[in-house]
Amino acid sequence: LTLPYVAATLKKSIDAYRTIAGFDISQNPGLTATLYNVGNPEERAAALKAENASRKSQGLAPKYPEENYYGWLVNEKLPELQALF
Repeated sequence: LTLPYVAATLKKSIDAYRTIAGFDISQNPGLTATLYNVGNPEERAAALKAENASRKSQGLAPKYPEENYYGWLVNEKLPELQALF
């Protein structure tokens, strides 16, 4: 039962960032791992959208979603993780 839960949680995060913040994070396992780790993908996507609207009004480049340490580790160890599957 854990695997379907994890898959649904990751899909929810991917969809939230695509529809709310306008970012496709589906190809970045570190970002999806970060969101799985910290939760609240809708709130985080909305906050990023608001921050980027403010940045745009100031003529600044958009801020991109960022991995936390957990997500960085997933991306760093991705070849080893893929070998496990």
